[in-house]
Amino acid sequence: MGGEKAKVPGDGELHHKALSVAVEAVLARLDAHASGPDGNGASAATARSEPAASPEPEPGSALDTLSSCFGLSPFERDVLVLAAAAELDSTTASRCAAACGDPARPYPTFSLALACLDDAHWSALAPVGPLRRWRLLELDDREGTVALTASRIRVDERILHFLVGVDYLDIRLHGLLTWIAPSAQALPAAHERTVRAVSAGWAAAELDALPHVELVGADRQTRWEIAAAAARESGLTLYAVSAEDLPTDPGERDRLARLWQREAVLLPAALLVELNDGSSVSLGEAPSGLSARDTSAAVDALTGGLAVPVVLSADDPRPATARARAERVTVPALSAEEQLDVWTDALGGLPEVTEWGLRGLVAQFSLPAHVIRSAATSVRRSSGSGDAGRDATQLAWRAGLVEARMALDELGRRVEPRAGWNDLVVAERQRAILREIVAHVRRRATVHQEWGFESVLRRGLGVTALFAGGSGTGKTLAAEVMAGELGVDLFVIDLSQVVSKYIGETEKNLRRVFDAAERGGALLLFDEADSLFGKRSEVKDSHDRYANLEVSYLLMRMEAYRGLAVLTTNMKKALDNAFMRRIRFVVDFPFPSVPERAEIWRRVIPDRTPTRGLDPERLAQLTVAGGSIRNIALAGAFLAAEEGSPVRMRHMLAAARTEYLKLERSLTPSEVDGWV
Repeated sequence: MGGEKAKVPGDGELHHKALSVAVEAVLARLDAHASGPDGNGASAATARSEPAASPEPEPGSALDTLSSCFGLSPFERDVLVLAAAAELDSTTASRCAAACGDPARPYPTFSLALACLDDAHWSALAPVGPLRRWRLLELDDREGTVALTASRIRVDERILHFLVGVDYLDIRLHGLLTWIAPSAQALPAAHERTVRAVSAGWAAAELDALPHVELVGADRQTRWEIAAAAARESGLTLYAVSAEDLPTDPGERDRLARLWQREAVLLPAALLVELNDGSSVSLGEAPSGLSARDTSAAVDALTGGLAVPVVLSADDPRPATARARAERVTVPALSAEEQLDVWTDALGGLPEVTEWGLRGLVAQFSLPAHVIRSAATSVRRSSGSGDAGRDATQLAWRAGLVEARMALDELGRRVEPRAGWNDLVVAERQRAILREIVAHVRRRATVHQEWGFESVLRRGLGVTALFAGGSGTGKTLAAEVMAGELGVDLFVIDLSQVVSKYIGETEKNLRRVFDAAERGGALLLFDEADSLFGKRSEVKDSHDRYANLEVSYLLMRMEAYRGLAVLTTNMKKALDNAFMRRIRFVVDFPFPSVPERAEIWRRVIPDRTPTRGLDPERLAQLTVAGGSIRNIALAGAFLAAEEGSPVRMRHMLAAARTEYLKLERSLTPSEVDGWV
């Protein structure tokens, strides 16, 4: 999209007329020089009178805009027009040859301009002068054998097209820059205020400051929408570039900076530099390409001298050491009412969409406006295809889950909730606590917002739980049941992958998990919390201090999380009491007793499975937890299927031996007494 056509500035007829007048005046100067005061180079009949000085270009024309924006002197403007004449007027070649008295040089040169044009000055040819600094002209001496002043001067192709009223992004920037079109949808009120703040940041730049804005917060697409709206409000086009694509070579970077600054004036346009394109990687991986330090240095070097509107887009504020100073604008989170307005507009006109249903969506999902609109598009598509048995609100819920899980799929293992309460074998006391947890999550909007508890408690509003028990006792299954009851996704996060040996990296990984989960209010299950939690160590060195900070950070995010965050452990006694006090619910999953194991055996074998002689009471003599019971039942079924017979006790005995070997245990005679 980097080649999208920008808006042509002004009336094409005006540009052509102004350029034609200027070309005619400059060529007249050449003709006068060719005639000479004594008639050299022409007969007396063709001698011309001394022409008047070149007129000022028509105000508002492309030539006038170019001259004023780049500070061209009248002589420099005429040199540019002379180079353009060679492309536009077929008589220019013969008139240049006549003016310089050399038929072998039928083209414009700087020496010809010095001789023919008014108010000539040598500085016009300097590399730091506007004609060459901004690449308005090029010296065509590929072999380097011609004197500087005798080299052919060519107008840059992009500049030539601009002068005649054809505007576009320079092709040398295609593939590097991306055109960002403003959203056709109205932005939420909070984001409209952010748009005005960005525009004000560009407009309020002082003489010694640059019109740069640092836009932080929200997600990338939201920042881009805000920047594009601010550009439109300021009469600009917006183009974006990834910080990772910036050249590291100083020479290349300087050429890019000058080329963009020229384009920013011609289009006119603002540049958005995206600093977070390499952040979407799985936990434990490092983004490819440049290091963060190299990328930051490249951004500073490129933008440090750009005196045109720039947006630095990032998830978080840049370090204070960054050289490029910019006005910081933070994108605010949408309030519940603002999200409700977006959902209402996006789903407007669909049947069976009620305010109560929409408020349920707002209570569950915290989605950016563009994601809500995307979900609504999916709802309308599904409604049009006749998705039976689902009203618009149900479809919106499903679409919200799909949109929200995209941010989490790379950060954890998603478990599709299929189990129900009947699949969970726990004591009634534990079951009651689990149902209470579900009620806290489901009714949090009512209690916190409608009943006002949010204003009283202010903090610690998140629903947190600790599931304590040995492996296979049903902790993950309980989380799956609750996720299914709440209609949300279950994501299992392996804390061993989150915890990093590098100081500060653990907090970054945890932040990414929670930020992604906030969109859909997913149930987060942090497995094996013992890798991070334990008796908090006495602070003996910096690593101990940061380890404690990691624990504190996770507790803080759990307490602020709008969904349900569950930690699992098989060493409850090793946990710090201060940590335990900050957990709202603690559910113990003890090793199942014989009656509970028998019940698990009854439920784990499907009714359609052919069996003969299976006795759940005898099978319950195995002293294993529910997870191992499921493994044995499945393995026994495969053994029976291979034989082509119903599942018998002997199949379960063979499967039990295999499971016990895995557990590094041995079957005792009392466990299998009477099986065969």
